[in-house]
Amino acid sequence: MIATGIEFLDRLIGGIHEGLTILYEDSGAGGREFALTMLLNNAGKVPLNYIAIAKTEKEVQREIALTFPEMKTESEIKVVSLAEYYFKDSVVPMKWITEKSVLEIIREEKNILSKLVEVFDDVSGLVVLDSITDLARISRKIGWDSVIDLLKGFKSICIQKNILLLALLTSNVLSKGVEEELFETADGVIVFELSIERDSISRWMYFRKMLGIMPLLEKERIMKYNTQIDPSKGFTISKIMRVI
Repeated sequence: MIATGIEFLDRLIGGIHEGLTILYEDSGAGGREFALTMLLNNAGKVPLNYIAIAKTEKEVQREIALTFPEMKTESEIKVVSLAEYYFKDSVVPMKWITEKSVLEIIREEKNILSKLVEVFDDVSGLVVLDSITDLARISRKIGWDSVIDLLKGFKSICIQKNILLLALLTSNVLSKGVEEELFETADGVIVFELSIERDSISRWMYFRKMLGIMPLLEKERIMKYNTQIDPSKGFTISKIMRVI
């Protein structure tokens, strides 16, 4: 089990068990900030890894620094970018993405899934995958069944090697059936929602499923967590909604 680094949550559930957990979020609702907070708060405790499908290493480092400007970001996070594989056959000029020559890229026969497997063989501890949404966008080229099989394989190796994989997924991009297939594959699904009212915006989080933790939440009768993004503390919980 790996601590979330969010004090209230860790007191309640202790952390998240190793395996595959999907962070399913409305864009801007806090799923990404939750993942970054876990990484930053676990610096020095477990190996930390960030695997970006479509972002460059510089983009990831910039995002971490700007998301939490008051938190210490000089941690041991190993960032791996697969952007050159993602954009390899696209209209995007490769000089925008990588310093490798076009010839080097053409000679590289691996597709993004085989490269992802190679990268995953070298990780341990806590891993953030950014994102399933990006993998889904290129599923027409590589096959959706291959993406599902890969995630199932990731889940299996995570359990064997005691790795916690947090995989980001943007809500309402994929069809309902595809989302359900992904949720069925995962050990846990944490949902992050935005509630937009006339004069305010609220962020909410709840556990849709979570192996080994749901009984604790049911006992506490917690329905949802109201969350905030603090520049010095990261992702925080401000209040909870309980079933009476």
